[in-house]
Amino acid sequence: MSRTLPQPSSQATFQESFNQLKQAQKTRKGVPLYLLYVNRPAGRAVAAALRNTRLTPNHVTMTGAVFTYGALLWLAFAAQPNLVSALVGLLLALGYVLDSADGQLSRLQGSSSAFGEWLDHALDNGRITVMHVAVFCYLSRTTDYDPVLLAAGCGIFLLASSTIFFGGALVDQLRRNVRPDPSGTPTPTPTTTASGDSEAADRANNRRMLRRSVVTLPVDYGVTCLSFLLLPWPGLFLTAYAVLAVAHVLMCLAFLPKWRSELLALG
Repeated sequence: MSRTLPQPSSQATFQESFNQLKQAQKTRKGVPLYLLYVNRPAGRAVAAALRNTRLTPNHVTMTGAVFTYGALLWLAFAAQPNLVSALVGLLLALGYVLDSADGQLSRLQGSSSAFGEWLDHALDNGRITVMHVAVFCYLSRTTDYDPVLLAAGCGIFLLASSTIFFGGALVDQLRRNVRPDPSGTPTPTPTTTASGDSEAADRANNRRMLRRSVVTLPVDYGVTCLSFLLLPWPGLFLTAYAVLAVAHVLMCLAFLPKWRSELLALG
């Protein structure tokens, strides 16, 4: 679980809480741009605002699930290709913000729990399946596209996105399960002899992280949420949906051998 931030002697202000979260933010390595610059900061603001309230991280998790699953059920059974249907994208994006806020709130309140982490991941995994089933239902109801092709496309997108989500989460957990060297000998840290070399290395590392953030942007769940703003125009939405599906398949094929190599190296 995420580590708990130090608790102040008195109630912290919004700005103090926001800054604490910003300083303790997760790694930026390979994080898609939308998650890095939009969703995490928005979730940070929500968590900071809720720190001194009676709301718990699980309350935030369930509220986000109401927005997400409610929007998808509406999409599947009632939404029509008009401007109102664009609200599905907004509700999904809001649910994603709350999904980022719950973990950050748990760090601020010192209320992390195994059940909370399980609940968060279970709902995240479930929304992937519901999302693509809902897309199939919506397009089947409102367009004349071949239902077999629609089912195949939605199924491929579902398989790729769920593999990326669940595979990535499991690899991360297995990394954390690796025990340190029993000898207790600290691993030497490479150092540079000149500040110029260190600064150049930092710049090169930042460029690499930025490139990875750009490359992984199409598989960010937030970008998928935003594609639902095109629901009033089914043809445009289907085009965007197909492009994202291809991106997920390609990224999944790239991740699988990478994960295999990493896990074999872990032993």
